[in-house]
Amino acid sequence: MEAASWIAIYAAIVATGAFALEVRRWFESGPKIYVNASPGMIILGGENSDDESGILLVTAYNRGDRNTTITHMIVFRYDNIVSRIKCKPVENFIIPHPQVSGPPIIPYELKAGAQWLGAARPRPDLIKDIENGEYWAGVQTTNRARPYLKHIPKRKSIDGALKGAKNI
Repeated sequence: MEAASWIAIYAAIVATGAFALEVRRWFESGPKIYVNASPGMIILGGENSDDESGILLVTAYNRGDRNTTITHMIVFRYDNIVSRIKCKPVENFIIPHPQVSGPPIIPYELKAGAQWLGAARPRPDLIKDIENGEYWAGVQTTNRARPYLKHIPKRKSIDGALKGAKNI
């Protein structure tokens, strides 16, 4: 083989490596949204003198390198894993103004490295028990068609967990 052939092989290897790095960068760039859902929260104080309980708090974190816009907060109920994979919920709930008080906070531009907090009051007439293991809460954003969801786990039984608290 001549030197020109070796140079061409070397150039092809370098170009393939550069292309692979560019594809990796393309997949890793953009907003990376992580969602956390906390049911049964209690709000103490604030604008109202009454404390509220049973609040569902949803926190969204953007760990990516680009901004996105949160358009609404959602709660879905899936009855099995197949409906979850297909994103075909049995029940859909939208929370258009997910805050405890104050002016509307949606749409909200979630900048890179920032977080957003949304809240929903309990509605026993619509959702009897949000902590039964069938519900998912999350946010819908402008950067993708599917929502970012977090499973609301089944409530752990604490029967007898505080028996000795009476003696304190």
